[in-house]
Amino acid sequence: MKPDTSTGSPRTKKYLASCLAALMAVSAPMGYAADSDALKKLQEENSALRKRLAALEGAPAAPAAAPSAGPVAPAARTPLKADEGVQVLSAFEVKTDKDYGYLKTNAATATKIGMEIQKIPLNVSVISREFLNDTNAQSLTDLFRYTAAASGDTRFAMRIPANSATPQGTFTMRGFVVNSLMRNGIFRYTSYNLDTVERVEVIKGPAAVFFGQGYPGGVINYISKLPQFNRTQGSITMTLNDNSGQKVVLDQNVAASDKLALRVLGVWEDTQGERRFEFRRNYSVNPSISLVPFESGKVKITAEGEFTRERFMLNDYDWIWSDFAGWNEAARTGRYGSTTATLSNTIAANAGNLLAANVIQNTATPTLAYATYINNKRIANSDWSLPAYTSVERGAYITDKNGKRYQDEAFNYTSRGAVFNNAIENFSVTADLSPFSWLDVRYNFFQEKSENYTVGQGGALTTPYANGTNWNVGTGNLSGYYRYGQTHNVDAVVKFDFLGVKSKFLLGVQKISPYQQFLGGQTVTDSIWSFLPGATNPTSNPDYAGTNRTIYNAGAVPVNQVIRQRDGSIKPVRQIFSNFDPGAEIYPDITAYHQEDRNALDGYKTKQMSAYINYQATMFKDRLTLLAGYREEKQWARGQFQSNNYPWFIYFPDMYLRPDLYPESEWGHSISYQRGLPSDQKGDSWMGGLSFALTPELSLYASNSKTFKFNSGRVGGLFVGDEVLWYNEARAFGFGGTPGASFSYLGQTVTSLAQFQQILSGRGVYDLIKNEQGMNWEFGAKYSRQDGRIVGTVSFFRGERENQMLDDGAKQSNLEEPLNQSTTLFPVGSPYRATRLLRWRTTDLMNQVEGTEAEVIWTPVRNYQAVINGSWLWSAKTVYDKTRAAPGTAAYNAFAPAAKVASDIYYNARLENVPEFRFNVFNKYTFVDGVVNGMARGLNVGLGMRYSSETVVSRSVDWNPFTGGYQAGDYLVFDATVGMPWEVFGYKFNSTLGIYNLTDRKYSEGSFALSPARNFIFRTTLSF
Repeated sequence: MKPDTSTGSPRTKKYLASCLAALMAVSAPMGYAADSDALKKLQEENSALRKRLAALEGAPAAPAAAPSAGPVAPAARTPLKADEGVQVLSAFEVKTDKDYGYLKTNAATATKIGMEIQKIPLNVSVISREFLNDTNAQSLTDLFRYTAAASGDTRFAMRIPANSATPQGTFTMRGFVVNSLMRNGIFRYTSYNLDTVERVEVIKGPAAVFFGQGYPGGVINYISKLPQFNRTQGSITMTLNDNSGQKVVLDQNVAASDKLALRVLGVWEDTQGERRFEFRRNYSVNPSISLVPFESGKVKITAEGEFTRERFMLNDYDWIWSDFAGWNEAARTGRYGSTTATLSNTIAANAGNLLAANVIQNTATPTLAYATYINNKRIANSDWSLPAYTSVERGAYITDKNGKRYQDEAFNYTSRGAVFNNAIENFSVTADLSPFSWLDVRYNFFQEKSENYTVGQGGALTTPYANGTNWNVGTGNLSGYYRYGQTHNVDAVVKFDFLGVKSKFLLGVQKISPYQQFLGGQTVTDSIWSFLPGATNPTSNPDYAGTNRTIYNAGAVPVNQVIRQRDGSIKPVRQIFSNFDPGAEIYPDITAYHQEDRNALDGYKTKQMSAYINYQATMFKDRLTLLAGYREEKQWARGQFQSNNYPWFIYFPDMYLRPDLYPESEWGHSISYQRGLPSDQKGDSWMGGLSFALTPELSLYASNSKTFKFNSGRVGGLFVGDEVLWYNEARAFGFGGTPGASFSYLGQTVTSLAQFQQILSGRGVYDLIKNEQGMNWEFGAKYSRQDGRIVGTVSFFRGERENQMLDDGAKQSNLEEPLNQSTTLFPVGSPYRATRLLRWRTTDLMNQVEGTEAEVIWTPVRNYQAVINGSWLWSAKTVYDKTRAAPGTAAYNAFAPAAKVASDIYYNARLENVPEFRFNVFNKYTFVDGVVNGMARGLNVGLGMRYSSETVVSRSVDWNPFTGGYQAGDYLVFDATVGMPWEVFGYKFNSTLGIYNLTDRKYSEGSFALSPARNFIFRTTLSF
């Protein structure tokens, strides 16, 4: 059983839970009384003001209005002058008088048309700006903290950005990973900045029919803060973090006239994290302008710019070596047949350094890997289900200079110097037109320039050796993405009534033309050591001799600039990273190892076209709403493009044709990237659903939807043309046939290239991999009181993801594919001997999730708000997978014990990062009349609780959830806020103190890196 690592006592948790319940219980009567008192007071003040105004104007005062039992209706704003019959910007905007605070009753995401959530036959939720602030949502994982049927990922920040083919991290919605991340309905590669958004709309389940290919979990759409015409206003918000650092957000809206509005948002952030070396620096400016050029109001144009420079580094690991003592003993004694070898590196004697013999730099650091030790233990004890990782602790255990072990909770496993650099320069224009009463048109143009440059991607982790003293500082490599692209999107809404049916047709087309370059790793040579301490010291670097000195002089490191080890000896330069001692040495910075921009570049140029039609109909006096849609997408790709990166990488057009003149190992290029794989693909998605209003407040709905995602490549994983080279080599060698004339392959004597290609074609080698597909079946109920006090949704669903592309290990083996790892078809010395030639892929896989979720937004009075949601996903499993034999099958019965255990875990454990239960509550109460005798008027208190059951980290024996392997989740966490408005010299301020993870619970929202410890956030906003 996993131990409870929380530092908060059960009594404290019960007390907080009781406070939460009490706050919700007393809010309604208190709120109603406060609402009534406030209304009466407001009416009295209005009467007094009218009398004063009448006296000033010399007119008789109007009598005071009689008290009303209902709320005062807000004054209607004078609309823009419009031609008769023309609806002003109606189809695509989200407007309602019901929305207040946490409550948002309309959404544009679900159908691409502003529509009441009550009538949408899908599960849609809207996270308001106020709720984002109160819950301190700063990242994608933060969004899921108070979201049902979802789970975050504590390691996602240091992962590569998501694109149309891959998700970022492993956070899930309804059990499936998410890659459909959008801003204003347009896919975004990066730029998930929550400081510049007004709200976040989340649609659960497949939404590809509206927004294009994606996974079946759902869509996240960020809605920008855009210019408003109602008034000129602004704010400056400063946030202080108890981990050190600050953030300032400027928001200025200018309503220049009823036809022109401008808005500028600026963000400056310089904050540190709870771990050593963690930081985030962000500079961003978002200017926008909205223009209504004609008196008719038929046209509205909005343009927005996004300019961001961001750098950050966050922790990516925690102490998972739960059997460290056994590992340490095995490394010293050789227990379980473990190796006792120690770390060393060799300086080879050569003509450059004039060494008489190789120099071996030995250490006492054991090389036994933890995973190897655990596997040896399994074999020795015949315990094939023994997990490797059974607990997770914050930070690391370090041996100090005196040999004493201690826990360093601030330890950062991400190697020092690893950093993500994001540069974003995006521009978008939206034009809304309403030329006729029956037609609304929206055109979106989006120009994207996103650059991600990463130092250390793919391995910059610092991990321990078995001796408890030394660590390996992973340097990773340089990587990143340059993405340049344009998106054009046209939507037209046609409206008409016929035979009592109100119909809307949404017709749309979209064209996306991205050019995305990937940064490959730099070629590693001895010159990488030239900027490190010891590079020019002969003791540290014996290779610094003879003509080899010129290799290391580039860094101009002084001869005596060296690192001393804990015994006083000089540290070998080649062991600065591989044999780091955190108890006695300064943390090495991997930026000194990497040289920026010396990367190979390869990229893709694709074209994507989509056309779609959606139909929305309401009938039977608006009680029945029907929604249906179909979308078809096409993608054209003409291979990969390897670009020059002057002056380090220069490629010639014929390089892939002449590997003899341009060896890949010397020129740093890739033949595969230069040839590429041309492909034309298409896919479709659809949905249908209906919603029926049993009463004006209660509706039932049901829907069925399908999504898809392009898979790329051929089933055999080859580049067409390679088989010609294989054929020529095999025929010349003549295995099983006549050298120079024929050879044997799969029992057939091959005598011609056409015959060989026909055999491969018959096996499906050339076939394109079919698209991935997702399905969702759903039904539920929605309740919305007409006064907006309660809005809720409950849904039951089944989601499926199938055709996920996987390597087919069995078919890649030499037993099934004689071309792979062959020692008979090709002669010794052939580049095709003993290697994999065909990378067989399969899509024979289905994952399935079933469950229910519910959410209620309760606003009984204007000064109390609560968001309550929960979910029960009773099934989250793999239904079938060709690459793994299921228990009970003949293939499974033939397995060795270790393979049977692996299969048992895979099919019987829940899918990774999918909690069975979630329950969340966040509520806030505002004292509109003060606490005592009018004191502290406007004081607000918020309290939140979030619960998750356990989630599987990995369906592998190392994390075996059935025998005590560590599982994430399993937490009950509280958050609290206290806010107060105040005024100085006429300037209005609002300050809020937020305490997140109130009881300092040690837990993980997903994966095995622990979630943040207790954190204090102080935020003050000046409004003007």
